[in-house]
Amino acid sequence: MDFRLDFGPWETIFLGQTYGHEVEIVSNPEHFFIVIIYDKRDGKKVGAVIEGYKSYFAKGLMEAFIQTLPKPSFGISKTFGEKVSKVFFLSFEPFYVDFLKEDFTRKIDSEIQKTEENASTIIDLARASSLDLKELSTVAKADYASLLGDPFTIKSLVSGQKPSDLSRIDLSQKTYSSEENAPIIQLGLSKTREIIREGVENLKRTQIVGQGAALQYSLYILAENFLLENIPVIVFDSADYFDGLSTGTADSPTLKDELVEFEPIGFSVRQFVAKDAIKISMTNTDVFFLLDLIGIKDNEFQKNLSLFAFTSRVNTPEELIGKVLETKELSEYEKLRAERIIKIIDKQFNGCFGAELPAAELTKAVPGKLGRAVIIDTKTLSKEEKILFMHTVIRQLTKGSSQTQSTNASILIPEAQLLFDQSSEKATTAILRLENRGVGVVLGVEKELPSEISQTMSAKISIVSGKDLAVSIKGKRNYRVILRPSLSGSPRI
Repeated sequence: MDFRLDFGPWETIFLGQTYGHEVEIVSNPEHFFIVIIYDKRDGKKVGAVIEGYKSYFAKGLMEAFIQTLPKPSFGISKTFGEKVSKVFFLSFEPFYVDFLKEDFTRKIDSEIQKTEENASTIIDLARASSLDLKELSTVAKADYASLLGDPFTIKSLVSGQKPSDLSRIDLSQKTYSSEENAPIIQLGLSKTREIIREGVENLKRTQIVGQGAALQYSLYILAENFLLENIPVIVFDSADYFDGLSTGTADSPTLKDELVEFEPIGFSVRQFVAKDAIKISMTNTDVFFLLDLIGIKDNEFQKNLSLFAFTSRVNTPEELIGKVLETKELSEYEKLRAERIIKIIDKQFNGCFGAELPAAELTKAVPGKLGRAVIIDTKTLSKEEKILFMHTVIRQLTKGSSQTQSTNASILIPEAQLLFDQSSEKATTAILRLENRGVGVVLGVEKELPSEISQTMSAKISIVSGKDLAVSIKGKRNYRVILRPSLSGSPRI
């Protein structure tokens, strides 16, 4: 491939002839396949037909789901004796790109992005249809390697195209540079007053097990360490605990007493009050999950309304009601039931929905060498509103993020336990997808995480008492640390 695309690095896995056209298939670490069918004139490549396929490990009724899905897709199933392996492909419509146009790669990147954005909703709809779809990076390679490693499988990505369609394509790839090792920053002291330092990269996927002020304080110190390394931070705050990040601490003597190498400092902070300065959109809301929250236990109804909401692309329940009443896809009874349920949602989550703040605004960097903290104030929200807000913002960030290094942010969730208590499966899926986009995730929980997500964490911090922590980093020896004093504010513990 002679051009660069985002979401890389891309690797060529097939190069050959199909229906008389030169065809190249490339894939990235997320198992997204791009098929490039070159348009050659006088021996020169002048354009290409581009097709894209996002692949998932599938378990369940794949054929029935594909027949009802209003999006281009297909599945492959292969039997290996007593074992059956299935892979589902979510695709976008093929289109032609002209290599002489400067922005042809942008068009390809845009289609990849749209497919990724739709993926979480498709996974949720599949689950409602008794089909479990998982990112290939979250399952054992042995479960799918024999199928994707079959040349016939790869060739099937293009073999269904008619010869007349195989004349145009565009592709681009942006170099995906390797991450530099972050400098090591002081976490605190050992009991013998030795300085304990830890690389920020080792803490970008962390579970902190504990509760109360000790849990909040641990998150606060990690937030400071990220900000010192110019990593934007998003934090859900229901107790005004993180407000002090904006001002330097007044207790500089304690910093010196505990051998801290930094002076007091305040960070750039922007605060958004939930339901006031920041809202969530129905577009990014998992409607199936939302219906669970209000106690609806009708799988078929939840599936149908979720699919309808997904295709409607509206911001508020009120707008969704308008779409319901206009549609001819539902019977009069179904319309009345949907309208009644949506009105319940509008009342119970009054003020939560509206046009969302762009994800780029939440994660953008500010000039200088320090990161910016975005605080989402949730103290006025009910428990159900908090759960919905956190879950939807996670989904929004997932859609707004790419596999490039342009999104270098971490999200801190002190009350992540609420998500797992509501639905461990939904919380795990949402967070895994966010992690797969390269966004840092720090979870405050009261008990152990499910193994499926725990194994993706690079660090586990267990609160022994107050500032005394037990730290476990993958690939390193466990250790104890007394957390350092804060550089900003005066967080209580």
